[in-house]
Amino acid sequence: MGVPALLIRRARDFHEPLLGKRARFLMTSHSTEGDWLAHGWKDGLRIVSEVNDDPGGLDEPAVWVQEERDYYGDTQSTNRFAVGRSRLWIEQYVSAPPPDTDIGRQSWIENLNRDPNSPELRMMHHAEGHPDPVGARVVVVGEVVETDLRAVSPVRMTDNGELAITVMAERDWYRWARDYPAEPHPTLRWELAARVWVE
Repeated sequence: MGVPALLIRRARDFHEPLLGKRARFLMTSHSTEGDWLAHGWKDGLRIVSEVNDDPGGLDEPAVWVQEERDYYGDTQSTNRFAVGRSRLWIEQYVSAPPPDTDIGRQSWIENLNRDPNSPELRMMHHAEGHPDPVGARVVVVGEVVETDLRAVSPVRMTDNGELAITVMAERDWYRWARDYPAEPHPTLRWELAARVWVE
């Protein structure tokens, strides 16, 4: 049986509709002389348009992206920006073979993505034993797989001795974290920690 993992791959190699997908893009900085200074990733984004062949100001087809907190937060935000498709990576959950249990201390180096153009697979980790899952994206694996959730508590022991963690829908987490209501949110619930995987 597979375990949850996050697959990150270039949008140009993704042949499904992009609207609503989680994304990140490669940012680069150049000096006024045109010399490359640095690069890095902007993540935590959602795609809010399909590909536009003439986005204006870019020399390639692009999509509009928005911060997830605005996408889910019911806020009227103009904080959207166009990103060329060649600089965009899509994030999606997949099932992957379990990692090798006979792992040395430096084995994480073997999993480094040496080619940023190739897809990257990031294994998720059980909530049990996670030092601080609060606010992290989680997946619940049961009869069905539930995604787009956030952890809102550390792992706790229930009165009957089971380990559990509180989760809620990600769309509600942004509002709940901002407006913290006195009443529990309807999507807030306990899950057995053994069923919860942390990104």
